[in-house]
Amino acid sequence: MTVVHEVEHTFAVNEAFRVPPFDGVPGVDSIADRGEKRLDAVYFDTDDLRLARNRMTLRRREGGDDAGWHLKIPTADGARDEIGRPLGEAGHVPDDLVDLVAVRIRGAELHPVARVTTVRRVRRLRDAAGHDLLEVADDEVNARTMGRRTIVSRWREIEIEALDPAAVALLPAAGEILREAGARPAVLPSKLRRALAVDVGRPDLEAERPRPTASATAGEVIHAYLVEHTAALLDNDPGVRIDAPESVHDMRVAARRLRSTVQTFRPLFDAGRAGPIEAGLREIGEVLGEPRDAEVLLAGFTRALAEQPVDMLLGPVRARVQETFLGERLRAREAALDYLRGSRYLTFVEELLAFVGDAEQTDLARRRARAVLPKLVAKADRRLTRRVDRARAITVAGAERDIAYHGARKAAKRLRYACELMEPVAGRDAVRLAKRARRVQNELGEHHDSVVALARLRRLAVSANLAGESSFTYGLLAGQERARAGTLLTSFETTWADAGRPRLRRWLRRSRRHA
Repeated sequence: MTVVHEVEHTFAVNEAFRVPPFDGVPGVDSIADRGEKRLDAVYFDTDDLRLARNRMTLRRREGGDDAGWHLKIPTADGARDEIGRPLGEAGHVPDDLVDLVAVRIRGAELHPVARVTTVRRVRRLRDAAGHDLLEVADDEVNARTMGRRTIVSRWREIEIEALDPAAVALLPAAGEILREAGARPAVLPSKLRRALAVDVGRPDLEAERPRPTASATAGEVIHAYLVEHTAALLDNDPGVRIDAPESVHDMRVAARRLRSTVQTFRPLFDAGRAGPIEAGLREIGEVLGEPRDAEVLLAGFTRALAEQPVDMLLGPVRARVQETFLGERLRAREAALDYLRGSRYLTFVEELLAFVGDAEQTDLARRRARAVLPKLVAKADRRLTRRVDRARAITVAGAERDIAYHGARKAAKRLRYACELMEPVAGRDAVRLAKRARRVQNELGEHHDSVVALARLRRLAVSANLAGESSFTYGLLAGQERARAGTLLTSFETTWADAGRPRLRRWLRRSRRHA
């Protein structure tokens, strides 16, 4: 399976349009004519066009240099990732591609919805060294829908694609030359959308709605935050399935943010609906947590071993660390994939989308945000203070104190997310508080990481002893982790003293005056 980050701009032109020479594009020294190609593509989607309405396309295309199956998924930068597979059978969508769109189609069947035939004339814009920068495709397109009714259409368009990451910066200049020649940016984002000639419907999440203002209702502010992070959860689902870097972490963080929001602002939600949503988000976090935790431990121990003098590494320490945590990660990843491919998860996604779509579930949610949300944020702040005070009161190092500080870390995370949500209402005050909560969260998070690492080092030492290996190096690392944990708690005292508690109270007073 190949993944290509595709950055391209599409322009509508008429039959008489003449492609300009692109002399004004910086760095372009020559233009190579790559000749004419005929491309024949069949697009697949569900009956209600779930892929198209979420800006995804799935096609099987013959002809050209990249014949095969192509799945295009939108990315955060407005471009798309294209995932390719060999041609295979004409009517059978590859199972791995079906897997990648599972969270969008949620059990619906895929079938052909349109056939698009393109006569493409290709030019490559090159630099002085002969390196290809941009590809200009002049397409004459014939399209026909497939299904209950047939719509036949024909048009011409120009696509400009960056062939090198550095060449993305050249796209605006090339686009301006096309506009000066009479081209206009395409209204629809893909050939499929134009071929269908119908309103494909609303996406799962309308993330491009106007940002809430200070006069918004509590439900509107909550809704905007839920939409943003539900979109992040769904967008990272395919990346988890193909093991893309940071995808597990990003999807897990999205689930945490959503769950924290439901917890902190529970009075704004219908209790009967909020409970199952919180439980489902917790389950996603736990399922993704296991491969992520193993990945973090493997990276941390590998780094720590690399920093040790060679004469301090006694026995097959590196091999045992690799075998232990790489094995745990692979097993946990398989368990996570089994969960993501199950009906329980897909049913929950449907429930989550319905929950997020209903922004004002209670009378309280329909009131102004400034009159409602600050009180709930203050409650989250008091929870953090209580938990920190409880942890600091335990003077003897051990499991009880470690658990208490871990609870404080969770409370700091919840306050941070609540302040992030409040930014449209409270502005810079909320940003400052979120940053302070994040500092508390990060330091206590590093402390928790040390606590977990200590426990795992003990288990590694026991396993080494049972195998007749030296446990010296594990003890050495454990001593370093214990010292680090102590240093982190000392540093936390300074962080906590500067956490800005009075600022929260002033912010709450101002919020009440403007409510």
